[in-house]
Amino acid sequence: MAKLPTSCRARKACLFLLLAASAMVAAGQKKIACPDGEHIEIDIKQISIQYDASSFAGTLSSLSVLGARLEVKPIKLQEAAIATQQWDEFLKGLAAGYNSCAITRQQYADGVTRVYPRLKEDGAALEEMRKAIDAGQKADAKRLQQLSDSLYNNLRRFAQTSGKEIILERIEAISEQETDDRRDIQSISARLDALEKANKQAPLPTPTEVGEHISELRKSLPGKSDEAETAYKKGYGLLNQYRFAEAIPYLQQAVANVELPDFYLALGYAYEELPNLSEAERVLREGLKAGSDEKHEAELANQLGRVLLDKGDLDGALQYMQRALKIDEKLYGPDHPTVAIRANNIGQILLDKGDLDGALLYAQRALKIDEKVYGPDYPQVAIYANNIGLILKDKGDLDGALHYAQRALKIGETVYGPDYPQVAIYANNIGAILQTEGDLDGALKYTQQALKIDEKVYGPDHPTVAIRTNNIGTILQEKGDLDGALEYTQRALKIDEKVYGPDHPDVARDANNISRILLDKGDLDGALQYTQRALKIDEKVYGPDHPNVARDTNNIGMILQAKGDLDGALKYTQRAMTIDEKVYGAEHPIVATFASNIGRILRAKGDLDGALRYTQQALKIDEKVYGPAHPNVARDANNIGMILQAKGDLNAALQYYQRALRILQNTYGPDNPSTKTVAANVEEIKKAMHQ
Repeated sequence: MAKLPTSCRARKACLFLLLAASAMVAAGQKKIACPDGEHIEIDIKQISIQYDASSFAGTLSSLSVLGARLEVKPIKLQEAAIATQQWDEFLKGLAAGYNSCAITRQQYADGVTRVYPRLKEDGAALEEMRKAIDAGQKADAKRLQQLSDSLYNNLRRFAQTSGKEIILERIEAISEQETDDRRDIQSISARLDALEKANKQAPLPTPTEVGEHISELRKSLPGKSDEAETAYKKGYGLLNQYRFAEAIPYLQQAVANVELPDFYLALGYAYEELPNLSEAERVLREGLKAGSDEKHEAELANQLGRVLLDKGDLDGALQYMQRALKIDEKLYGPDHPTVAIRANNIGQILLDKGDLDGALLYAQRALKIDEKVYGPDYPQVAIYANNIGLILKDKGDLDGALHYAQRALKIGETVYGPDYPQVAIYANNIGAILQTEGDLDGALKYTQQALKIDEKVYGPDHPTVAIRTNNIGTILQEKGDLDGALEYTQRALKIDEKVYGPDHPDVARDANNISRILLDKGDLDGALQYTQRALKIDEKVYGPDHPNVARDTNNIGMILQAKGDLDGALKYTQRAMTIDEKVYGAEHPIVATFASNIGRILRAKGDLDGALRYTQQALKIDEKVYGPAHPNVARDANNIGMILQAKGDLNAALQYYQRALRILQNTYGPDNPSTKTVAANVEEIKKAMHQ
């Protein structure tokens, strides 16, 4: 978009453009009679195009992650960057307020012809500073602070005009709650998104609703009920601003005066988000024990399930989520949106438990309900379709996964337009499916689409951009372009080091990925150095028994095997397996992967009986989790074939090779690299049998 002019003469031009646009839509849209005169109904899509924020949103994201190179704290830059990601919400509020007469013509004009151009001016000036800082020049700290404050103040004015100041209040509250080492755009944005999602799925009762519930108690508890209602109103206002610690004393006061289910729900929610999960669990269990109507029982059970899920108690979470679902089915019937939400959440728990069939069943039910209620092109339908695609990918049904992922992308592009973060997520997921299928060119195309969107939305130095560049690196690695893969993955590492510092889990992930590329390039010492760095970070962050530590130790085992240190390789890979057996249980797919790797090491050591035992363990797990026709089962069958071939049992080896080949041909087709590898194994053993 061309830069809006800012001189006095130019401001008239801006006003003329606005009036021209209004006149242009007047013929097709209705006129609204308001106290300040006639309003022409505003189309949100049109003003979203005309008053775009992407030009300064990317600048803010990039500047805010350069904190280590700035003499001023980037807190306001971070908050402004996150606020600009909510720009569409400001515009929706502006349009809705104007169309409902809540915003006057003068207020609307001030927003789009005075405040918006100032935002563009400040954004342009900050972009020049960003370029200078990125080039190694020292920033004018005073000027940077002035521009940051000016832009943030103008954002607040625009938010106030649109009736959406609560968005800034919430961002500020979350930012204050983060410690300095965790205060970054990604963590604040992720928490904001999670809270918004939770609020939509299970909104807390408003003070008005509570007043209706408590009215019956006024006769028996007149003083206490009034005190409880007043306390809840204060607590609710603070909860709405995401000021959880400040809300808790008021909510405790409300519960102490009247044991109303609504008060338990709000207090449990506040503790959950503090986070103090033990207190949240205690409060919600007390709420259930106190007794309530079925609607509140379902809400308390659902929230308790969510807390138990956060605590890692999958069985407990499943129990209470299913209790909530059963009640809601009774209250609302089987085809209600609330039932869809419950079903989707249960599906996610089952996915975490490794029950892919169960997860698919619940996810499909959620999709079916929302298609019936909202139609086929609703944003929530896209989310459920995307979830089904991820489950099908894990099950090995790549054609089905691709179908659902492409449907999600199509809905997302229709609803949000082509350059929206959710569209990037869907495009990235399609890329991952195509990569698994072996269509590396297609995978690269979709993942580059995701990267382009995220660079436009967040700027070039954002953690989400690092994720996309990492993914492109893995695709290029599979294509054999190791130099290109290394370039993209090193870019991801550079971004994450800049954003988080040298000892963050995302930095460990990047170091691991670089290690894999160096391993393929034959630089075993370099690969080992990067993986050891990843392990050191993850042990420091998570302790010695975390899945990320298991990933790192497994990768070190692979490198040591390539270096010929089979004893060292076995030690590290066995540690990985021990950790994940402890975390996930003995029959989890990741345990099967590590068992398969141990089998490969033992085969290299010449311990064919031990190799066979571990690889058969992997096969047994994968058959139980995925069924008999999954690519992981093909991997295990192929590995068993190699062991049996080494033992001289060619007939049995051929049977396992052929089983692996059938699975891969049915899943990927004959031209997939994995299919070709196993087909070559089949031909090799046939020749050996006829010699």
